[in-house]
Amino acid sequence: MTMPGTSDQPISQLLESQRNFFRRCSTRSIDIRLESLKSLESALISHKQDVIRALAEDLSKPEVESFLAEYYFVLQELRHTRKHLRKWLKPVRVGSPFYFLPARNTIHREPFGCALIISPWNYPIQLALSPLIAAIASGNTAILKPSEMAPASSVLLEKIITECFPPELVSVVTGGKEVSESLLQESFNFIFFTGSTSVGRTVAMKAAESLTPCVLELGGKCPCIVDKSADLKIAARRILIGKLFNAGQTCFSPDFVAVQTDVREALVEHLSEELMKFPWEQEIARIVNQKHYSRLQDLVSGTVLSKGPDNPERLHLAPRILPDEDWSSAAMQDEIFGPILPVVTYSDSADLIRKLRNYSTPLALYCFSKNQDFIRQLLENVPSGGACINDVAKQGINPALPFGGSGASGHGRYRGKAGIMSFTQQRTVTRRYFFPDPFEMVPPRMEASGQLQKWLK
Repeated sequence: MTMPGTSDQPISQLLESQRNFFRRCSTRSIDIRLESLKSLESALISHKQDVIRALAEDLSKPEVESFLAEYYFVLQELRHTRKHLRKWLKPVRVGSPFYFLPARNTIHREPFGCALIISPWNYPIQLALSPLIAAIASGNTAILKPSEMAPASSVLLEKIITECFPPELVSVVTGGKEVSESLLQESFNFIFFTGSTSVGRTVAMKAAESLTPCVLELGGKCPCIVDKSADLKIAARRILIGKLFNAGQTCFSPDFVAVQTDVREALVEHLSEELMKFPWEQEIARIVNQKHYSRLQDLVSGTVLSKGPDNPERLHLAPRILPDEDWSSAAMQDEIFGPILPVVTYSDSADLIRKLRNYSTPLALYCFSKNQDFIRQLLENVPSGGACINDVAKQGINPALPFGGSGASGHGRYRGKAGIMSFTQQRTVTRRYFFPDPFEMVPPRMEASGQLQKWLK
């Protein structure tokens, strides 16, 4: 099958050219990897305005969101990786049992080979280039499949990749579901997927058929807990900032708020004040398509605190709070992935933990509290990919922290050093020397066995 993208070759030929490129050790040199990353950095800088324009076309993203999340964040990760790559890849020395001495043991990080990266539509530039940075820095070749639901960003990614890399090192293939399915039929050495849990299951099954290692970055209903000790005004503002960024279309945004019953009314009042105080509705991305827009509308019922009108033609959904939701309501069943914030209540920590355990493991857990015992109890009893206390999203936008999920929210980590650890495998090397070995196990071994059992206790 021939696929559109940075190469006109059939995908099988393209993959074979990348395999040959890798076998020739063309990606082994750290200096060459650093040059490749520098080339990508230069291209990204030169296309800064193109990034902002493409995201405006695909999702009507406000310029500040595009700059911060999809340009500057990637730029910082590139620079962070270039600065530390030699240190991260330096072989690690480890010791030996005394009966192996003299010996020298090292652990090396080896690239897998040809990597497939399937990226999503919600952050189409960042979530394509961030894993690509790790793949290149680790010494792999890569085929990148961007989302067809962000066409302007896909075209720009093709342009950037073509400027930076030969197709045997990095290529882009574009298209819809059938293209992804065709790619998954090929024999890659590593797969990195970001997207929905349902599609993630399909990717995992395909990877399992060929025993291909993979990283899955998925999502889930990320809870945001507020107890009665929290500063409710600060909590309300930070929750809305995190929730409404990219119109809630962020895999680790707070999906819902669970507030202690005693302070529900006060928190809702602060949320309402913060919602009405700022022009959120004027600087909010659109919903990606009509299917998702209709799905989000179906989640809304009962009391609604909304800011601004909806515009179905532009797929603009006004931000809204659902202040009187029940744990069994429609908005509390699946991940929302939109600018809708349900508020539910809990009575005490035991009640809260019992209810949260009804959900799959989320990508993030948020908690606003001054009660250290309560925070500790939550962290110990509610698993998540990451957690942030008294703010939202900060654990997911720090290139020095590993990012990833657990269980239904995915597995594996990336960003910075964690990306290098994911896109490489450990290779152990033990080196011995031509010295006499008092522990050589040559027959007859009965006498040696008795001595060994005295020593090795």
